Amino acid sequence: MTVTFNTDYNFATGRDLLLPTIRDIVEQQSAESWYDDETSKFWFIGETPLTPEGKITSMVGPEALKKISEDENAPILTRMQGYEKGYELETYAGKIKITKLFKEWIRNGAQIQWADSSVKTELNKLAEDVKALIDWASLADNDEMAKVYANWFTNLEAFGAGSSSPDWLPLFSSAHKVKKNWDTFSNLATGALTSTTLAAAIAKHKTELRMGNGRRVKSAASYDLIVTRAGEENARIILNSNSNQAGPYAWTGTNANLLNEFSFDWFRVNLIISDVLGQTDADGNVIGNDTMWFVRNTPLANYLKAFRKFTLWGLETKMYENDETDATYVKVSCHKGYDHYNPECIVGSLWT
Repeated sequence: MTVTFNTDYNFATGRDLLLPTIRDIVEQQSAESWYDDETSKFWFIGETPLTPEGKITSMVGPEALKKISEDENAPILTRMQGYEKGYELETYAGKIKITKLFKEWIRNGAQIQWADSSVKTELNKLAEDVKALIDWASLADNDEMAKVYANWFTNLEAFGAGSSSPDWLPLFSSAHKVKKNWDTFSNLATGALTSTTLAAAIAKHKTELRMGNGRRVKSAASYDLIVTRAGEENARIILNSNSNQAGPYAWTGTNANLLNEFSFDWFRVNLIISDVLGQTDADGNVIGNDTMWFVRNTPLANYLKAFRKFTLWGLETKMYENDETDATYVKVSCHKGYDHYNPECIVGSLWT
């Protein structure tokens, strides 16, 4: 018997050859672009956890050397450790059931073309369900990354979305603490997205955000403005008020990506539209809201690895049979964690 999906992949005779074909489907789904697109929008850096109780920390930046007299001994320089924060990984899983009817047609070697419509329906359903499992795994990945941004206003959780920054304050706060001298800085924007509030958010990056030694963060050549689908039109109106797309002035040639790059108040702003913020998760809860927006110094976030995705094992597919019921299951699971560590690389606003 040969069973054919509409994907140009075949099932050969026997249940034991079903799993390799399912793995082929997994590989195709994992290569689809929308999974990678949302990861890059939220700029999570992949990490392999080395211990269950690992900590992420930093060393407070260097100080300028001090002048000494000709016969004076050089002072011993000391380094201060920055704040630290751990991480937590959780298992995400789901499975589908293959009915005994369909399994027996495969086991008995019956020709699928002679099978009745119910068996053919089960075959199509199996193909779609396996693809759906992989889609759901990717959607969970996107949702959890979006929640790290969206649940910034609380620090009730120990790790992940809704957890505090390493300085024990929410991801966005008006009083983040500088480790060296306990000064404070704000990465909290106020108000709906307008040309005024956007300019103020960029100004915060330029003059307010601080590293652990109290010095201002390094400026970016361009800043990323992250909005929801509902906020896209407003953002484009603000950024393109003077037909000021940055692409034609910065590069030559044609590139569709340049349509999202703008010149704004003498800075370059890249517009990023999230397809997840403002939508419901698997539990029916809205992830953030349609009005929140963020301005990120992405080169700094990349250097500091400010947003991290920890993976103990990636997408794993397992097929097994329940000896009591004779039902067969295809299970997909992964073990991951998502967290934030450096509020000095991003400014955010929740309000309308």
